Amino acid sequence: MTPGTPMPGRQRRYPGGMQLTVLGSNGTYPTAGRPASGYLVTEGETTLWMDAGPGTYLALCGEMDPRDLSGVFLSHRHPDHCTDILAFFHALAYGERRIPPVPVLCPKDLAATLGEMVGNSAAWSSTFEFRTLSDGDTFTLGSMKISVARTNHPPPTLAPRINANGRSLTYTADTGPCAALEHHAAGSHVLLAEASLSEPRDNASTPHHMTGLEAGAMASRAGVGRLVLTHIVPYLDPEKSLMEAESTFRGRVSLAVPGARMRV
Repeated sequence: MTPGTPMPGRQRRYPGGMQLTVLGSNGTYPTAGRPASGYLVTEGETTLWMDAGPGTYLALCGEMDPRDLSGVFLSHRHPDHCTDILAFFHALAYGERRIPPVPVLCPKDLAATLGEMVGNSAAWSSTFEFRTLSDGDTFTLGSMKISVARTNHPPPTLAPRINANGRSLTYTADTGPCAALEHHAAGSHVLLAEASLSEPRDNASTPHHMTGLEAGAMASRAGVGRLVLTHIVPYLDPEKSLMEAESTFRGRVSLAVPGARMRV
């Protein structure tokens, strides 16, 4: 197939209900073998790439043909959550393109920011179909109903809750402690929560991220079934973050490790 030729129609099915695959989970920046934030959520024929931190595009390629994606969700404009969308763009625009454009769900400021990086070219606008979301909005992508809530984190950051066939996954994206986000996640089967920091925390300088202890407390108050910790900065001991979360949440707690797969 020559570059620019539409690919033939294909369908991929992921049986067994909703599944979460960790593509990357480092907070702030990637390290060898550990990409930054990025996750693949699948349910039936619906596939969602959730955050596109550095290193996650290659990890996604190891899981599936990215051209088969149903859509992409980007929580906010910080580079450790979105910049690999540019690698995806190059692969589609200058490799074997796909038609129709890929839906990209994101806060309203992010589409313009990314477009400026590639010069807002005709290829950019024909490759992606940006759907801007705000606090409280919902969007249906295949079998998934996605609702979003604003988190306690600048710049504008959205946390998705994905519901499909009676199962629910909530991803906090980046956030500090946030009562509205606890309400948004209430009753989720899985809470994928950031735990960037470790105790004792400096509330004055880092109000917009959580410790493992705070992530566990959020999971407990939200009444979720399982807590998965992610976005732990590379220089911290993730086992300490795990123990912190276990001290405030009595349910199952695990770490988001690249390559891990779990049923929701």
